[in-house]
Amino acid sequence: MGHELQRLAAAAGLIAGLVLPAGLPMPAVAQTPTPPGTMFSCVANGKTYTADRPPVECVNSDIRELNRDGSVRRLIPRPLTVEEQRARALEAKKKMEEEERQLAQRRRDRSLLEAYANEGEIEAARRKSLESAEQIVKRSLERAASLAQDRKRLDDEAEFYRNREQPESLKRAYMLNAQAVSAEQKILAEARNEVTRINERFDAEKKRYLELLAQGARPVQRNPETDILLDPRFRDATRQ
Repeated sequence: MGHELQRLAAAAGLIAGLVLPAGLPMPAVAQTPTPPGTMFSCVANGKTYTADRPPVECVNSDIRELNRDGSVRRLIPRPLTVEEQRARALEAKKKMEEEERQLAQRRRDRSLLEAYANEGEIEAARRKSLESAEQIVKRSLERAASLAQDRKRLDDEAEFYRNREQPESLKRAYMLNAQAVSAEQKILAEARNEVTRINERFDAEKKRYLELLAQGARPVQRNPETDILLDPRFRDATRQ
């Protein structure tokens, strides 16, 4: 009996003093009370190790906790390596990002179905959004045409100085005209880009809207406007 106690104490000392590779912890089994007769078993380095407490050889292997009759009570997984921990963390990150993406898409879909009752309302909203940018394009083209006429007049005037030095006033007029043309070209390009962005946005919204309808979704029902004659606040106004 004394030899058995010494053997158990020595085994406990070996487990307590064990240093794991890469600072990984020993599977948390010692803290869990086990029924009498419980055995622990694992396969490590091609060998099977069995003892009444987790064998030190099982530190990096899955451990089976066995009942007295040899049946498996539970499986204690081995500690993950740093690489495995990183892989698990990356997998969890991707899953979280995908869930967030799906949630954001559901919100956008809901807003789309709340904003438009039908395809015609999408086109009406497109036309309204385009009004400002199209007006800028129109005015910019008009100013560009006017600047082109000014340049033509300057060219006509410059014919008088074909063989002479042009006056400073004419040179300055050419410079100001070129600067104005350059500025107008920038305004026109930005306005046309805005038209393109608006059309692309509404094209995407229309496409997704039709996809949702094809999948069985329906626009959110809006509360019809109450007939003003049924509003008690304004009934007195109708009385003669």
